[in-house]
Amino acid sequence: MRRQRKVELLPQLVESIVADTADVFLLFVDLCGSTQYKRKCITQKQPDLIWIFRQLFFLQRAADLVKKYNGVIVKTIGDELFAFFEATTNPEDILKCSIEIVQGFGNIKSFQDDSRIEVKVSLDFGLTYNGSIDNIHPFDPIGSSVDRCARLNSIATKNEIVFSDDFLLSVESKLPNPKFKSKYGYKVRTEELKGIGKMKCYCIMAK
Repeated sequence: MRRQRKVELLPQLVESIVADTADVFLLFVDLCGSTQYKRKCITQKQPDLIWIFRQLFFLQRAADLVKKYNGVIVKTIGDELFAFFEATTNPEDILKCSIEIVQGFGNIKSFQDDSRIEVKVSLDFGLTYNGSIDNIHPFDPIGSSVDRCARLNSIATKNEIVFSDDFLLSVESKLPNPKFKSKYGYKVRTEELKGIGKMKCYCIMAK
């Protein structure tokens, strides 16, 4: 009887998941070289608070810039920040936010030389499902577009913003392609994304 009850509830569960969807802009921002910096601190027997403070400083400042542009912080994943923006957001504002994040750490006196903070950003747009399992996050995007944005971040290099065709199309709907390309000077390359395959992506070196 218990198994039968679970089977009966399955259509309700599927219906609730499908009903709670949204097209959103997605952003991942990652602290570059954090593993190497952490290893250096450990090797030199420095207190853990040294690398922890650096990581938290990065996450807090990145989060503040996302909120400045009305983005929603979903979670931090180690040295990475995941956020989304409503579909009504001007995508160029999201791009400006990303550029501010990349450029926002260069002149900090506390973090220079080996401790210098450098980041990379990935952007995407698409259909997402609500994967929230608590009352803290009303909407926690999951789905193929989230996976794709995370994969884009993995192939980005430091100081680089990488985005997908879907994000580019959303920008071009507001800002015609020739004007957008001359303004931001993005480059096109094809990358092999794990679990996704070959994909064309667009890259801006923001620093």
